[in-house]
Amino acid sequence: MEKNNEKIAVNIGNYTGEKPIEIILREGFAPEVQQLELKKPEKIDVAGVLSTPLDWLVKRVDTIDQKGANIVVNREAMTITLTINERDNYTKSTFTGKAAYSEIFEAFHINDEKTGWIPAKLGQFLRLNRAVFDKKEENMKLVSALKNFTANAKSEIEKQRDPSGSRADVYRTQVESNLPKDFTVNIAIFKGTEKTPIVVEFDHYLSDGEVYLQLVSPGAKEVADEYRDRCIDDVVGKIREIAPDIAIMEA
Repeated sequence: MEKNNEKIAVNIGNYTGEKPIEIILREGFAPEVQQLELKKPEKIDVAGVLSTPLDWLVKRVDTIDQKGANIVVNREAMTITLTINERDNYTKSTFTGKAAYSEIFEAFHINDEKTGWIPAKLGQFLRLNRAVFDKKEENMKLVSALKNFTANAKSEIEKQRDPSGSRADVYRTQVESNLPKDFTVNIAIFKGTEKTPIVVEFDHYLSDGEVYLQLVSPGAKEVADEYRDRCIDDVVGKIREIAPDIAIMEA
């Protein structure tokens, strides 16, 4: 049998010649193998709790070049960032740990300079979070004072005979007289920590003729700073023990 001047041998066993034999020859072509696209090594960027860099190093410290890694500590941002392969743009990876405030502490906006409370809204918020007060009566009294704050302040402004009188002075007087000097709530400042008594004071500012209250607590800041530094120092100390050659820097 010939195909395009090429001979193809066909072996047929036990053929007696009684019936013709039909032979079908099928042709095919193997598909072209496409070359896989070369990809850059994948970087790894992980963000988690404060101990995340330490947790990673505990398992992988023997796989990295400590001289090519660094730790950056940012106490204001409450972060610890581990960078490995710092000179290789293809494989440089970061592992960031951060201490996080509790949801209830963030909801209060204590020591938050960017956030002000409308007095009535603050009263409603405190009413819904009555459980953070030791005594129900203290909560109810404060809620009532906050709800009546704006009305009382506007009434005092209308009584002013001197047109040059300052609204800011009136509102300051109302803050000092109508509201208590401070109040105490029991909340956790950071996630995963126990509740602690926090003394909160009132401050105020004016914007577009409206008064806003800010919640200030020097004590909460002291507790937060002490806890932050203690936790960061604990994690950094353990990193030094298992990876003494990694450069550690304060931002």
